[in-house]
Amino acid sequence: MVVKILIPYNFKPNDEKAVHYTGQRYRREKEVEITLFHAFASVPEINVKNNTIMEKMKLNIYYLRQQREERRQAMEKVRGVLVDYGFASQNVHCLFQPIKTDIAADIIQLWKLENFNVVVLNRNPGNILNYFSRSISKRLTQCSDGVINVHIVN
Repeated sequence: MVVKILIPYNFKPNDEKAVHYTGQRYRREKEVEITLFHAFASVPEINVKNNTIMEKMKLNIYYLRQQREERRQAMEKVRGVLVDYGFASQNVHCLFQPIKTDIAADIIQLWKLENFNVVVLNRNPGNILNYFSRSISKRLTQCSDGVINVHIVN
């Protein structure tokens, strides 16, 4: 059986822990497919012609697009880390896409659509937002119903 692993990645130090955990935990498995997943806020297309206020936003939009491209390149480096653990290059994928609904819902939809059987998450300690809203890890574990293994790395 192929182990299909999804690693949501948001360029935080704990995300690196999730990658290394995956590398150490699954490198001896024979058939492993890994997908690194990053969802980003899309940059709107804005017509800036003949509008001085919108012209000022042009620089900010350019910066956001440049940052998105830098993250795409950084994700390829993370992919290389997994290949260095011994996973076949053709079995390590990067999925870089705009947020459709919210991060948790996008992850849940992705693992159901692509039939992942493992999700490796990190935990962001001290995140005040999780106090007010349900964390991604809680939402995923509640939706998993034992169908998928959810590993939460501290």
